[in-house]
Amino acid sequence: MHLTDIGRDLCFIIGSFFVGAIPFCFILGKIAGRKNLKEIGDKNPGGWNLIFNVSKIWGITGLLLDMAKGFFPYYLALKFTYSGNTGFLNINHNELIAVISACAAISGHSYSPFLKWNGGKGLAAWIGFIEAASWFSLPVAGAGFLAGIFIARNMIWAVSLGIVFTGVFLWLYKNSFIFLFSIIILILIMIPRQINSNLTLGKNFQFRKETTVQDLFRPKVR
Repeated sequence: MHLTDIGRDLCFIIGSFFVGAIPFCFILGKIAGRKNLKEIGDKNPGGWNLIFNVSKIWGITGLLLDMAKGFFPYYLALKFTYSGNTGFLNINHNELIAVISACAAISGHSYSPFLKWNGGKGLAAWIGFIEAASWFSLPVAGAGFLAGIFIARNMIWAVSLGIVFTGVFLWLYKNSFIFLFSIIILILIMIPRQINSNLTLGKNFQFRKETTVQDLFRPKVR
């Protein structure tokens, strides 16, 4: 491994953050409906708010673009970075950089410098990442997500279980410890964006927080 490899790694990670920070859904909301997503619905500049409050077609377009922000950083870093073994827990170097790049993209999406360090909740970008890692991770993520929705009726638990289920699955499926580490990183990135600062932590993490399952899918401030 040479200095050029290190430089390439840094370019992938930093570039992934800024690509992830591009607020596609916020931009589409302005173009398609002349609406500020940060002022309507759940005030989240993401695809779900765009679908419900501006346009289904543009919302789906925004979701696909956000998924691409997680998919391509992982895929391209895995393909074009140094592929030797790191010597630490048998983790391949390119897998390590790919996962860090994907997490950087999700971080950029959730804390975009283009939106004053605010952003989306990172779900679409995360789905793009795990899709790039393995198509088989999608039903696993769905199982964790549905468990949180139907058992806890709380989106924080749904997202957390989706991340944990998927991280454990990818660790076992790809035999790489980096996916276990990614669980901690992703929870630290994504869960704060689910928390309502006007409520106590106990209320935020409360079981059966929503009255019905349908309430979880309506874009509103929780």
